[in-house]
Amino acid sequence: MQTPPPGAEQTRVEQLLRAVLRSGLLDRHQLQYALRSLPSGQRDSPEAVAEHLVKTGQLSRFQAGKLLQGTARGLVLGPFQILAPIGKGGMGTVYLARDRRSGQLMALKVLPPRRARESERLLARFRREMELCQRVAHPHLVYTYEVGKHRDVYYIAMEYIPGRSLSRVVKDGGPLPVARAARLFAEVASALDHAHVQGLIHRDLKPGNILVTPNGHAKLLDLGLAIMQGESRTEREVVGGRGYIVGTMDFIAPEQAEDSSRVDPRSDVYALGCSLYFALAGRPPFPGGTLLEKIQRHRTEEPAPVEQLNPEVPAGLGAVVRKMMARRPEDRYPSAAAVETELLRWAGEAELPLDRPGDTAFTQAVMRLEAEAAPEELQAEEIPVSEEAAAEPDGPAALPVLFVALVLIGLVGAAACWVLG
Repeated sequence: MQTPPPGAEQTRVEQLLRAVLRSGLLDRHQLQYALRSLPSGQRDSPEAVAEHLVKTGQLSRFQAGKLLQGTARGLVLGPFQILAPIGKGGMGTVYLARDRRSGQLMALKVLPPRRARESERLLARFRREMELCQRVAHPHLVYTYEVGKHRDVYYIAMEYIPGRSLSRVVKDGGPLPVARAARLFAEVASALDHAHVQGLIHRDLKPGNILVTPNGHAKLLDLGLAIMQGESRTEREVVGGRGYIVGTMDFIAPEQAEDSSRVDPRSDVYALGCSLYFALAGRPPFPGGTLLEKIQRHRTEEPAPVEQLNPEVPAGLGAVVRKMMARRPEDRYPSAAAVETELLRWAGEAELPLDRPGDTAFTQAVMRLEAEAAPEELQAEEIPVSEEAAAEPDGPAALPVLFVALVLIGLVGAAACWVLG
């Protein structure tokens, strides 16, 4: 193992502190104050300095990791401070973020500029989602606070709710108990009905887009593929049409697979039925096969009765699932509201409080995200930054070497204040 040359670690510490200031996460006075409590034995190690800033709550572990790599840009997006990646979808990454105007934590969905430049279709879909998500507000739909664009980076700021996707819940724990499944899907049906009344068709309802909260409620996510009922557009690659399939094959209605622009609320009812089937059986209605084979089976076959796969499912609830999944739209429930009414009969009497910021589960989830490393699949996540921002010089945020030296030897009194002006 080679010994670093003299002064190399000191240089790396200086580079880290410069990166902190360039990032905009802390200003000079905040950084100076945070480093006053840094033990003298840790002043020569950039990793130790970064760990100190994490433990004192100045940086999240994701931020510290990026700064140690020399990545300073993209950790602040307009008024939002990016704390950690929490998910990744087909169009953008979702981060835990703090709104520096209010201190509120939220989920920030971002379309990186590189992806926007590479795909006009993705950009068009993201901008549609920005528009459509502001049309709905319901307790079981993730609420959108703000949409915008900062230096060519498009974003959607939504409420942050800790929890796991229904897909993950079932994969980890197996089929749901009947009452729990009925209660969760009655909530999703209520959210769907609200969206339908506003004229929106979701078109991508699936277990991966249903969040199960710590208090046992459902939150419907992702309007990235939504369409306004009766909408007529020429961007067929964006909204779909004959020859363009929009949706997820395990949960797609037959008519949507044929022409994804000619859908109505009953198409979402079918997808809701497929998702309920998954929750009760532990598998999709037509497992295996290629995408084309799945589409053909949705069009021509009946799935195995869910009560045969799970004996705990009453025959009456199995009949509800089959009616939701009828191949012909006219044979399904006419609305999500009708589905909600049916499912509430099987949901029991449980009264669960709605999840709110400040709940113990909420606070613990945020602390874990800030203090722990991101999941492996998100560790190398590209943080959002435009070419304009990436090309900016360090400018006045550059940290004077004299200031670094003063901070690291603990002389942060009048001399440091003089250096900072």
